[in-house]
Amino acid sequence: MLVRQSAQRLAPTSRLGLGLAARVPTNRFLSSTPFLRNAEKPSAYRESMSKYKTFMGPFGKVFLGAVLTYQIIYWSWLKLEMDESKLEKNGSYKEMAGLEKKARELAAAQK
Repeated sequence: MLVRQSAQRLAPTSRLGLGLAARVPTNRFLSSTPFLRNAEKPSAYRESMSKYKTFMGPFGKVFLGAVLTYQIIYWSWLKLEMDESKLEKNGSYKEMAGLEKKARELAAAQK
């Protein structure tokens, strides 16, 4: 099976007249390490950033959760304050209407 797969992969290159040396292997069946096209040593920056990559996802989730929680609490508080101010305004109008009614009654009683 392994021979059949490798023969199928090499068939198109042999038709074009390219030799085996010109073919770059894409899959390495019997290797435990990946094929490195550019066998360069990674930079110090990449090495140090690879340590923190494992924390990027959880940090992002916690950060977005905190922002969402803050926004929910903020809008809830704002809604409660608006409801309270509406009740105070309605209460003052009712109080004003009650006082005006008393004033009219007292003015009518004095006449």
